[in-house]
Amino acid sequence: MKSMTAQLTQQMKKRAEKALRRDANQTSCNWVYQPQAPAALKDFAKHKDVR
Repeated sequence: MKSMTAQLTQQMKKRAEKALRRDANQTSCNWVYQPQAPAALKDFAKHKDVR
């Protein structure tokens, strides 16, 4: 019974680490790459900046 419990524990640990690695990679990719809007798009704005 102990060996079965140990195997299940190892499998769950591997699954949890893979899920965490996958989620961390997706989150960091979305967080790091945030492109800037082109300056030409400001010409189409409804409200002009008064600054």
